[in-house]
Amino acid sequence: MRTVNLPFEKGEISLPIPDGWEIVDTVRPVPHAKVAEVGGALVNALDHPVGSDVPLRDRNLAQKRIVLCVEDISRPTPTAQYFGPLLDYLLAHGAQCENMLILFGLGVHRDMTAEEVRHKLGDADLRGIPWRNHAFKDERELKHLGTTSRGTYIALNRHLTDADLIVTVGAIEPHLLLGFSGGCKMIIPGLASARTIGENHMQGVSPDKYNFVGMTESPMRLDLEEGAKLLGREIFIVNAVLNEALEICAFFAGDAIKAHREGVKFSRSLTERPVQSPVDVVITASSPMNADLRQSMKCVGNTQESVRPDGLIIGLIECRHGIGDVTVPPRSIPHALLRGLLKLIGRKRILGFIDTFRKDAGIEERFLSHFSAQLTRRNELFVFSRGLPADTGKKLGIFVQFDSVEKMMAAAHRYAPKNARVLVYPYGGSTYPKVLSAEI
Repeated sequence: MRTVNLPFEKGEISLPIPDGWEIVDTVRPVPHAKVAEVGGALVNALDHPVGSDVPLRDRNLAQKRIVLCVEDISRPTPTAQYFGPLLDYLLAHGAQCENMLILFGLGVHRDMTAEEVRHKLGDADLRGIPWRNHAFKDERELKHLGTTSRGTYIALNRHLTDADLIVTVGAIEPHLLLGFSGGCKMIIPGLASARTIGENHMQGVSPDKYNFVGMTESPMRLDLEEGAKLLGREIFIVNAVLNEALEICAFFAGDAIKAHREGVKFSRSLTERPVQSPVDVVITASSPMNADLRQSMKCVGNTQESVRPDGLIIGLIECRHGIGDVTVPPRSIPHALLRGLLKLIGRKRILGFIDTFRKDAGIEERFLSHFSAQLTRRNELFVFSRGLPADTGKKLGIFVQFDSVEKMMAAAHRYAPKNARVLVYPYGGSTYPKVLSAEI
């Protein structure tokens, strides 16, 4: 029997491929070398910002109250490699420690611990600059700014409204809701109120469209950028683009929208890969998005368009930190019954079904439940993970979980056609298909 080796748990895992299956292609991101020297590449980006003729160093930093907005620990961006050089740059060109604040854009995620902050920022000398976790429920920490044209109530961390210059620090990568992450995402949902986050997320929920990976301007993206403009503050992004080894390939700095769009073009050139037509089976590994269930499952959403309806997705998801902050429902419907119900209900009534069945759903859980339900309705999903509790699949109901790859592939052999056409994504967490033909 043939085998396919995929990156898994800092090594490789060998997957037995049934006789008769045809591996049409192994879809990888385009290889790209890391920058030769991180500090130099960063300074070059700060001195030549996209969308502006004024380098960051020439923006009267000495007179500005500066808020640095940073991703939380669940994101794989190696911020520790360049946060220190960024801080050194700001201080060398006049920024004053007493006028600076570091805010972690948690959205609705849990607080960062002091140890996690040190891990995220590396050995940067903060020189007494304070850091704070965003508190999305604390009304004292929020300020209402208005409503977007799409109806989203905008309330943001009050420290943003006190700033003269907002610097967002993160990465641009494929994203299921936004098309690509980065840019003003650090502000909304990262530093927004619970209501703002919930209403903005629902821009990505409709009966006809629930997966926006690879789009430049999704409804949620346009909505959050409009909301961030209500701040009326200067926003300067510092976004990295990474290769499949999580090495920094380039920096995109400058105007919050123009620099972001340039970064999207570059990210797309690495992560969007042509696929001739949908296949019967997709095998996808979560690398390099391996932190927890939420991050690891991106490999499934990223690659779903390249498998036919009712086809099989086989996910090798690491979940190094387990389930993470995903809420496990108190009651569940068995997977086979759930798939049957979702097909019977149809895609247009799934949100109503979620709101009835998951009345306890939190802010992000409503969207995540809808996304998961739509995915489950469309495709069968088999999962192998040593990072998840053994009963996760039964409790969530959205996938069938296996305790060995041998059992999973035996079940896959029974489910899929004997002559199944197969696509393999070794780095499904950072790769998505551009399907050239809808015909199978």
